[in-house]
Amino acid sequence: MEKIKKAQAHLGPIKTITSSTPPRTIRYDLYIADTTVTYGKKSKRAIAVNGQIPMPALTFTEGDTALIYVHNNLDEETSIHWHGLFLPNKMDGVPFLTQMPIMPHTTYVYKFPIVQHGTHWYHSHSMFQEQIGMYGAFIIHKRREWNIPTIPMVLSEWTDMKPKEVHRSLKNATDWFAIKKGTTQSYGEAIKSGHFKTKVNNEWKRMTAMDVSDVYYDAFLINGKNQIEQLQFKAGDKVRLRIANAGASDYFWLNYAGGKITVVATDGNDVEPVEVDRLIIATSETYDVVVTIPENKKYEFLVTPEDRTKSASLWLGSGERVSAQKLDRPK
Repeated sequence: MEKIKKAQAHLGPIKTITSSTPPRTIRYDLYIADTTVTYGKKSKRAIAVNGQIPMPALTFTEGDTALIYVHNNLDEETSIHWHGLFLPNKMDGVPFLTQMPIMPHTTYVYKFPIVQHGTHWYHSHSMFQEQIGMYGAFIIHKRREWNIPTIPMVLSEWTDMKPKEVHRSLKNATDWFAIKKGTTQSYGEAIKSGHFKTKVNNEWKRMTAMDVSDVYYDAFLINGKNQIEQLQFKAGDKVRLRIANAGASDYFWLNYAGGKITVVATDGNDVEPVEVDRLIIATSETYDVVVTIPENKKYEFLVTPEDRTKSASLWLGSGERVSAQKLDRPK
């Protein structure tokens, strides 16, 4: 209780704004097409929606009706799943379960009422399409919302390997990804460190050397970029970050150079504000957090995967850069 009171005091009074627009039907058209990107060390096939990765952030207010036209310009089938939303079963977007796939060069219409609020996300539920770009933020505002700047943050990983190759390597249970990360351990090293029995036991269980994070990724992204700057903020400003982990396999640690992070919602549900120095977000989870710009400087909001091989950053404010505390590699 004391922590909650402290967090509420730190947040201070935040003005609210009430929507004067009556509930309405909001239409989006999503055009799905092949593209080529270079997020890692080489160019690779990806899937863009309306010419971008991630997919466009879809924004509604509770009480609205979503009308979403999905135009499949691929030469393969696709689908869209609305992660965490309450909706009619036939609109859920799981092929061969709640609907048939959206066939190549056809259009499918999703229509459902918006009966909740919060930060959610949406993604393909077909083959490995999510891993190559088909994911995006789905934001539902309350009728009465805090009147502070808001930034959607969609977190993801990128590998230069084809998704099928990643899947095959995981099935084979090789040490290839661990070798690329430099985390393999020889029997000699295990004996020297006193962990020989642990190594043998793990191998018997088919646990590879880097079980904390099975795949080596070439890049980590926030809204499709490794580095993002939001220069419009000044000292004293509060910013709401709506964060969705659209990664295929990674948990991400979040920490901020400007001080505490105040958690105000998780998975679309409001919570009593809680201050933390850092927090971890699992795959498919969402968090809403509020951070404050302490001075007229540029503060790093750092996103680090659990294996801590690389990172991605959102910079808030302008002026001298203030970096967040880097996390040490697991031992």
